[in-house]
Amino acid sequence: MTGIDQPQIVAFDDPLPANHRANPSALLGGKGAGLVAMTQLGLPVPPGFVITTNVCRQYLDAGWPPELDAEIERQLGLLAKRLQLGWDDPSAPLIVSVRSGAPVSMPGMMDTLLNVGLTPQARETLAAQSGDDRFAADTWLRFCRMYTTTVLEFETSTVDALTQSDASPDGLLAAADRLIGHAAAQGTPIPQTAPAQLRGAIEAVFRSWNSPRAKIFREHEGIADDLVTAVTVQSMVFGNLDDRSGSGVVFTRDPATGEAQPFGDYLARAQGEDVVAGTHVVHSLDALQDQLPAVHARLLNVLAQLEANYRDMCDVEFTVSDGALYILQTRVGRRSPLAAVRIAVAMAEQADFPLTRAEAVARVGQDDLHRLATAGRVNASAQPLAAGLAASPGVGVGILCTDPDRAAELNAQDHPVVLARSETSPADVHGIVGAAALVTTRGGGASHAAVVARSWAIPAVTSLAATQVIEGGIQINGTLIAEGETITVDGGTGAIYLGDQHEATTADVPEARLIRKWAAELGVEPGQSLDEHHPHATAAEVSLLQLIRIVQLKGLCPVDRASHALNTAPDAIDALIEANPLLFSDTGRGIMVTPDGRAWLLEQMEQERDGVDAAAVLALYRRFNELNGAFKDGISGWQTAPDPETARPLLLDTISTIHSDLISLIGEVATQLPRLGAFAAHFEVALNAIRDGDDSMIASPLKDSYHTSWFEFHEELIALANLDRATEEANDAGT
Repeated sequence: MTGIDQPQIVAFDDPLPANHRANPSALLGGKGAGLVAMTQLGLPVPPGFVITTNVCRQYLDAGWPPELDAEIERQLGLLAKRLQLGWDDPSAPLIVSVRSGAPVSMPGMMDTLLNVGLTPQARETLAAQSGDDRFAADTWLRFCRMYTTTVLEFETSTVDALTQSDASPDGLLAAADRLIGHAAAQGTPIPQTAPAQLRGAIEAVFRSWNSPRAKIFREHEGIADDLVTAVTVQSMVFGNLDDRSGSGVVFTRDPATGEAQPFGDYLARAQGEDVVAGTHVVHSLDALQDQLPAVHARLLNVLAQLEANYRDMCDVEFTVSDGALYILQTRVGRRSPLAAVRIAVAMAEQADFPLTRAEAVARVGQDDLHRLATAGRVNASAQPLAAGLAASPGVGVGILCTDPDRAAELNAQDHPVVLARSETSPADVHGIVGAAALVTTRGGGASHAAVVARSWAIPAVTSLAATQVIEGGIQINGTLIAEGETITVDGGTGAIYLGDQHEATTADVPEARLIRKWAAELGVEPGQSLDEHHPHATAAEVSLLQLIRIVQLKGLCPVDRASHALNTAPDAIDALIEANPLLFSDTGRGIMVTPDGRAWLLEQMEQERDGVDAAAVLALYRRFNELNGAFKDGISGWQTAPDPETARPLLLDTISTIHSDLISLIGEVATQLPRLGAFAAHFEVALNAIRDGDDSMIASPLKDSYHTSWFEFHEELIALANLDRATEEANDAGT
């Protein structure tokens, strides 16, 4: 590292600088942070290091940092020594992958290179060590292909044409030689030394942050342009080594339906790009279980460990090399709206899973619930044209289009489009982003098309059977469906239909109802965190009196709502309840105060009254009543207005006018009874939310709204002044 505060490079097993431990992804990117975390968990991660986002920022601003070469060489030396290999040593070659990793997930939008450090001489060593000329030739051609398309930016069609072969060792080498010769003739040769290859790969990954596809993705997702990317450099493990090798991508739960079973794609004798690119026919994890049952069992254990660690569904990339399992990446997985709702509820209801109901509610936004409710269905009498893998649920209808450029143009003209491709790549993102649905003839549930479609709630079908994408349309069992035809895609069943077969329905998903119920009980909206406005205090800052009083005022109070109202952690609330079982009862829907609790509270509040200046408190109460009249008139006027939106400015003016006097009054009340000073923060939060347009914070009884806080503060003043609510209401009626 160069500098403890702004390191250039962090090895997977390095301790993180203290100022980056709270948010390691900002420094290491999501991929790098995951690799560091998994290394610390003791999982089988090939060693490597992360070139941090600091370096990318420097590179994009001013070019390659001059001191970076020496630090990279030092890290490569340590890595080579650990593996008993040599960097740029053809007799014992260290071969690495070079991969991007933004602080937030951007699947496939930036560049990756595999097999970096493989030279013609190192290839011969690889062949001798493995005893397999074809493996070495295949790995060499893969490197040459990726380097020319990613670093030298050759057209994929040109590279494909130059590298056709019969897949024999000699054929693969001949294909690589043609590509090498073409690159040299263009004045952009493929480097034949490991350091030059690595430099080119790292720079390409940095540049890819500003690629057109990455910019389109960031704009759609609302990702800031200045986050930039880290680069991971990791020792290679070879899924294409032998018959005891392969690569896969797996989600700890089904990202389309939310089913609590691992879901993924696996391809024997393949490298990872073969799986995620959608260019190969892949198989389910059952193929791994059949091939290597012990490795499959080990993978399931790792998935359970990762899900518990991240407290969420994880997306995991892995490679099996000569019968050994290696984990190459993990991140919180993107999912469909249906899966988002079901996973959040299932995890919150699982007794031994570390996720609270409040956290489950915060994970499911209103957009997810709306998309889920309005997804619709296919007409029951419709006959499918073809079927494939159900990759992203929902029903989409649009004009068939096979070209992403045309799809983008039609989208811009507000024409719904179904984009059909053999497979999608990140270069197609401009055509995907506004699509009504997506269809591919290759790829599985973890392909680029499937992952992006689910994350954007686009219905999608992959591996569409008996279908070819051709010029002018798609051919299904020899029948042409021309571009411009309207088709319907059911991403929940994997079927496609001719014409508009969509029927609007109101979906009834039990988990969605439960999320809304929990949100109401907590006094928040789905997608809103209890901690949004209230950072937790420590357990010592909340007394039993504060807790039992707030529970009494709210009547039926879930633990999470009490923690929010008292600005403390749920654990602190649980501890107080467990320590005083006679004072509380748990109804299953919330906590209530028992008769013993009410008796105890009356005694405590009587002691509070004995300690205050009764005359001063009564004077403060009378001042509050002057504000109370204006506040009640304002609320009533707004609630009974024919058009509440028109009446809103007047109400906001009323609240703003009395607010400063109220806060001053609370300060004076707190000199008599300090615990009541906490109300000032509740009123400030509620007023700010109202000013930001959240009308639910005006008078919602299920939130700490302005009216809720007003009612509770009024109750506290009545008790402190030794009055009663009935007398006060009678006085109000008579004035």
